[in-house]
Amino acid sequence: EVTVIHLPQRTYPGKARSIGAQRVRGDIICFTDVDCVVDKQWMNRLLEKQKQGYKIVGGSVCNGTPQSVFGTAEYITEFRELNPGVRPGEVTAVASCNLAVDREVFESIGYFPDFMKAEDTIFCEYARTHGYKIFFNPNAKITHMNRTSFTAYIRNQIYLGEGEVEARRWTKRYGSFLIAYPFLLPLVPLYRTWMTFKCFLFSNRVLLFKTIGLYPVILLGFIAHVWGFIRGPYKAGISTEKRFEANIRKD
Repeated sequence: EVTVIHLPQRTYPGKARSIGAQRVRGDIICFTDVDCVVDKQWMNRLLEKQKQGYKIVGGSVCNGTPQSVFGTAEYITEFRELNPGVRPGEVTAVASCNLAVDREVFESIGYFPDFMKAEDTIFCEYARTHGYKIFFNPNAKITHMNRTSFTAYIRNQIYLGEGEVEARRWTKRYGSFLIAYPFLLPLVPLYRTWMTFKCFLFSNRVLLFKTIGLYPVILLGFIAHVWGFIRGPYKAGISTEKRFEANIRKD
């Protein structure tokens, strides 16, 4: 049985997930996105670790657009730490496109903040500050259908940058010092380059070589991400304080 919830206006992912989580009746709530295809054993793999005591479990993300230059570049820039070659274990954050959460967590800390991007990062960080451990299980796989045009790729990187600055405003996640020292932001593309090569060197050599081949496009994505980080606090719209406090408990 599938229940579709119709909302009167466009809703950011954080709020939409929160509405869904409040409507369901089960104790363990699984999340994915409309642009994802889940593996047949996806839910079973997530529940394996739930049964071992982890209240928050995330899985790996596979590249659904391997033949596309911009689609692969988007996959590399956004999901490098969640590729299937990464070892299982406790982590600081997982993606809401591949996530299982015990209802107890929501009842304890609240739901996702009402943001378009990084709502999962903020949620995970608050869960960790309340003592919840997060487990990454690469065997719980979904395939993400990435954006395949240059314009969509760059636009999404800007949005991700806007989300990242919000994540660092509201949490003490690494990199939060950049808000106080914005003159260091031009160094971020170089840092992300190093972290990307390092990640794939130990987890996925195929993606390492693809990163080398697509580096000019990937670097443009890193630069667009920084621009989003810069413009995020100044972008017109609903107060981030109101959207944050709507679902996440700050105590």
